[in-house]
Amino acid sequence: MFQRFKSFVVKIHRVVCILFLLLCLVSITGCSTVASIEKSTKRMVRDFRAPDSNLKKRVGILLFENKMTLANKDVEKKFIRDLSETIASSCPTILLEKPGDSSYPDDLARVPRTRSGWIDNLALAKTGRQLGLNAIVTGALITITPNKRKEGIWWLKDTHYFVQVRIAAEVYDTETGAKLLDESFVHEIEVDEMDLESIHADHEMNSLIVDEAFGTIADKMGETICNAIVFQPWKGFIASIDSDKIILNFGENIGLKIGDLFKVFDSSRIFEGLEGQRFFKPGFKTGEIKITAVYPDTAEAILVSGHDIGPGFCVQPKE
Repeated sequence: MFQRFKSFVVKIHRVVCILFLLLCLVSITGCSTVASIEKSTKRMVRDFRAPDSNLKKRVGILLFENKMTLANKDVEKKFIRDLSETIASSCPTILLEKPGDSSYPDDLARVPRTRSGWIDNLALAKTGRQLGLNAIVTGALITITPNKRKEGIWWLKDTHYFVQVRIAAEVYDTETGAKLLDESFVHEIEVDEMDLESIHADHEMNSLIVDEAFGTIADKMGETICNAIVFQPWKGFIASIDSDKIILNFGENIGLKIGDLFKVFDSSRIFEGLEGQRFFKPGFKTGEIKITAVYPDTAEAILVSGHDIGPGFCVQPKE
């Protein structure tokens, strides 16, 4: 209880200090710093509201499905780069596994799907557990819609040309297979008539327009994804058991230390939801484990209390 109170006091002190510094900065530099101050404030609120844990969360990002008719090459790869940068800057305590990384797992290169074409959430959660991920991000570049409309007043109305970009994001929790986020993001940008005609005729969009539209959506989406993940309590999973040695698929990379204690929960049971979707059911506590050896991305533990500990069981830090 004392440790939790101490942590709360530290957070309050940090909030007060940052607010004071931000006010001083505004009085000195003026409105040009409003955007950066807004981001700093959001991060401060996240730090204050986030569950207490020194452990970093690992998140896998899948390459988004490209449903757009654009002829521009590799737009989905560029969007993932922009999105990853936003998540990394918004939530520096999140470790990302993203396409293009040399260590990117092959298991994330292909999205598991059901026969009907929907994402197989249970298979995705199983993959995330095996890789030691807390969440998996996926989505789709949905549409680019060119449009024109009259704007202005009375006889001064003129034709304006626009392009509306829509991109969807989904975040899956690896403990349950349920969605933490399912949201579409839309940005409309004004273009000139030639750009609109090019999109209609050649399905080609000016690279500057792509950069602005996709960059704006990546900023909004990244912040939203960050919020969806960071407010969740940290959870990990048992990879395997060798005699009395418990193997975990996380280690120094997330801040683990020898002597750390974890509660263990049976999260292996499956139940069926609507439309045949299946989910892992969070179960009861079955024991506690203690970390005895830590490596870069794995660890070993022993059982200190309880029984019926098995691979795939969920572990949470003991307060």
